[in-house]
Amino acid sequence: MTERLSTLLATEADAVDVPEARPDLIIRRARSFRLRRRATRGVVGVAAAAIVAAGVGLVHLDDSGTVASAQARFENAAAVPAYGTYGAFAAGSTIYIGNHKVHFEEKIKSIYYTSEGVLIRMGKRSYLDEPGPSQYTLIHPDGTTRQIDLRMGDRVPATDPQSPDIAYLEPTGSRWSFVVVDLRTGREVARKVVDGRFTWGGWEAPPASMSGTRVWGLFDEGWREFDWSTGKTRLVPGTRGAVFEAAHGRYLSTGDNGPSLTVADFATGATVRTTPSRGEETFATFSPDGRFLRISGYLAYNEKGELAIKPAPSEFLDLQTGQTTELPGQVYGWTPDGHTLSVDAKKDRITVCDPQDGSCDRIDLEIGDGAVKLGGASYES
Repeated sequence: MTERLSTLLATEADAVDVPEARPDLIIRRARSFRLRRRATRGVVGVAAAAIVAAGVGLVHLDDSGTVASAQARFENAAAVPAYGTYGAFAAGSTIYIGNHKVHFEEKIKSIYYTSEGVLIRMGKRSYLDEPGPSQYTLIHPDGTTRQIDLRMGDRVPATDPQSPDIAYLEPTGSRWSFVVVDLRTGREVARKVVDGRFTWGGWEAPPASMSGTRVWGLFDEGWREFDWSTGKTRLVPGTRGAVFEAAHGRYLSTGDNGPSLTVADFATGATVRTTPSRGEETFATFSPDGRFLRISGYLAYNEKGELAIKPAPSEFLDLQTGQTTELPGQVYGWTPDGHTLSVDAKKDRITVCDPQDGSCDRIDLEIGDGAVKLGGASYES
């Protein structure tokens, strides 16, 4: 029997996070991104099998064949499918995963989806580039936790909702090492030293993406691949100047396609889908499972970390069928199985939508104080 979320712990005052947006970080990252985008001819960008098989989806019938409410489906879902469908988010120092919650004393920095649950990076400050070490906790779908011994520093790791691993790159003298850690055991399972230049980003090492036993790091020369099942590495052809937007073995290509967005497959190089760009300020992000591409404009924040203007609607492109669905403009995260996730802490409500048809479930949930961070969204400052 899953824990009901009818009663939630009040968040302590000293655990309340500050507003997430900081003008200095926004300006710094925006400058880096614009430089990167000019180099890429205007192309822009950033669940385990069991979860997929058992996923709740936005189903509208209960076991008796009658219509079931979104609230009832949420509260009665088993832990694993609830995690796949409803994902995870943070409010202050409390993590809400599926229909469970876990409270921490530390500030939440980032949320990463894996097949084992969500990996949480936390510390005394909520930003990755603040001084001080980070701690890592794996939260399983049923709310149980496991400490993970990681020392990644200010870098962007790779996880995948269908993988139990985390991968990242680290400096090794004048070279770089791919590192893969199995979150089920906390043990390093693969390491490979490679050459490459990294001057385009402000992190300690190139950012990474992964799928299965393959890990990709974005160097100046392009995406470099490491397949730890074979130990082989290669530079992915045609990816020099690529933007950092990839998920589940797919990436935004920088081919000569004019004013368009092209999704390509890392392993084969084949084009998965091409769609027209929506203009200079187009921003495109993958769902964690690589099935959808969200196409939207940039979000503008004020000094309080609030949205400065109401964002325009977003389009969600189904990369298999090429169909698009429009959803209202707002801040979106993702769930592990590719639903959108939005959180309204003032109204104590979460909303998950199916990008295939735009159907949504709105669920009442008492949400504690503090800045909200969404699973499937990047907070790598």
